[in-house]
Amino acid sequence: MTRRIIGVVLAIVLAVVGTAAVLVYVTSLKTTVEEGQKGVTVLVARARIPAGTSGTSIRSGGLTEEVVMPQSSLPDDVMINIGIEFDKLVVTSDVQPRQLLLKGMFGSQTKLSGGIAVPEKLMALSGKFEVEREVGGFVRPGSKIAVFSTCKVIDPAFKKKNETDRMATFVLLPKMEVLAVGAYGEDGQTSAQSADDRAKADAQGRVTLIVTIAASQQDAEKFVHATDLNCKLTLALLTDSSVVQVGGGIDNGTSLQ
Repeated sequence: MTRRIIGVVLAIVLAVVGTAAVLVYVTSLKTTVEEGQKGVTVLVARARIPAGTSGTSIRSGGLTEEVVMPQSSLPDDVMINIGIEFDKLVVTSDVQPRQLLLKGMFGSQTKLSGGIAVPEKLMALSGKFEVEREVGGFVRPGSKIAVFSTCKVIDPAFKKKNETDRMATFVLLPKMEVLAVGAYGEDGQTSAQSADDRAKADAQGRVTLIVTIAASQQDAEKFVHATDLNCKLTLALLTDSSVVQVGGGIDNGTSLQ
């Protein structure tokens, strides 16, 4: 009888100890999981933030919102706020809606302007070119080009004699860098026309491409002036060994006769 009682008591003790051990294990496991899934408040873009937007503008413009995400799923440089150290920095590429803000997205504002990389001390400007005046569409971002201009020369005597305008062709800009080809689309990306659109436009003889170049103020003045005078501009692709000389040129009052 005594042995039976002792056996029952021992079984109860073992059951209690076992249950306690299981509870401790489960509690420990739950704590570990909870720590790994700890919620952290971080910043995401409320809408598309264009490249070149400063930290100050992002913060004051309400371009972000706070969301809670599991800590274990977040990168180390995720942003929980935009500190004053980011005020003079800009995002170096477009930030898409609902995208996490990361510290690595920011850089010096001198590298970007309006979402396009512009060399220091230069400016960006664009022109529209018929595809045959843009080397058949082979001009690409990073290309080095020369810009030729064909303009009307005011010469009443020549026109009276030849019943046509006197035209001159010359090198307007000897060596320029192409920054982009195509228009800035609604998706925030620089893109040219689709293949279908270009095919339709080509059938109607009106394929045009927008080419953006980097220029000094003096070169930009020449480019804009020639464009506003309705001069015809033609681009030529250059290599490292290409030789381009400014000056001279030809016109139908001398060289072509």
